[in-house]
Parts: sequence; C-alpha cells; structure tokens
Amino acid sequence: MKKFAARTAQALVFSTLGIMLFSTSAFAYIDPATTSYILQIIAGVFITCGVVLGIFWTKVRTFFRNLKIKMMEKKLAKKAEKK
Repeated sequence: MKKFAARTAQALVFSTLGIMLFSTSAFAYIDPATTSYILQIIAGVFITCGVVLGIFWTKVRTFFRNLKIKMMEKKLAKKAEKK
C-alpha cells in the first residue's frame, strides 16, 4: 500500500511539473459560475469515492464476520460431538 501511495504521489508531482513546464498563457476570463461548477465536480468526486470505499469496506467486514461465524459453528459442532 505504501508503494502505491508513493507512486501515486510521484506521478502527481511529475504530471503537475510537466503541465507547468509546457503550458502557455491562455489570457482567458474564468467566470465565477465556472469556479463553483468546478468545485461541485470536485466535491462530487470526493463524495463518490467515499461511498465506494464505504460499500467496499462493508463487504470486506461482512465477509470476515461470516467467516468468523462459520469457524465458531464448526468449533461448537466439534464440542457437541465430543459430549
């Protein structure tokens, strides 16, 4: 996981430097409505990522909980057979 984070950070830095190095001036006007639209897009991306991670985490937790329940049932069945 640390390698993934390091590579992602490295890619982000290099891409940002590349964009800054090879960009040209646009001389364009950015409307305030455009800025708020961009902020809404960014917020939507973060919210979507949070929901996806939450669903994934719930599925992983449920899988391990069911695995634990099955193991406990096997142990109890063995104890019941011994008696």
